[in-house]
This record gives sequence, structure tokens and C-alpha cells, in this order.
Amino acid sequence: MIQSIAVISIRKGHDADVIKILSEYIEKEKKNKGCLKAYFRKALDNDDTFLAYAEYDSIENFKAGEKASAERLKEGGKVESALRPHILKAFYGNFD
Repeated sequence: MIQSIAVISIRKGHDADVIKILSEYIEKEKKNKGCLKAYFRKALDNDDTFLAYAEYDSIENFKAGEKASAERLKEGGKVESALRPHILKAFYGNFD
């Protein structure tokens, strides 16, 4: 089993933007072959922190998902459509 975990700290007031981005990310992640679980949660003690989690059945399927994300980005996709595995990188520069 392969786990991808990211803790994301955001700027105050961007909750709705982040929830939208993470929802889209999770839906795409769930469609990847071998993805067993994928979800995100807001921290209980901090409104500006989120956790994103994905679990794969094998390293091969995880790497295939990474490759697909990189290809989407090369084809002109937004950064947030290729969040894996380091989701934090996707949020730099996305908000004014």
C-alpha cells in the first residue's frame, strides 16, 4: 500500500477556493487505477489547514497516476489539476 499525505496551510479567507480545488483533485484521484481511498479534511483546530490523503494498492499505480497528472499539466492544465504528490506546491501564487 502506498500513501500520499499532504498538509496544506492556506491564506486566511480562501477556504472556498481551496475546498473547490481539493474537491476536484480528489475526484480525479479516485478515478486513477489502483486508488483505494482519496479524501481531504479541514483541521479541527485551525481553519487555515487542510489534509489531503490518497492511498494506492501499488507503487506502479501510484507512479502511473503521477505521470497522468504531469501530462495534464503539460497539456495546459492548471497547476491544481496536477497536485500530486506534493499538493502544497499547487497553492503558491494561485491566490491574490
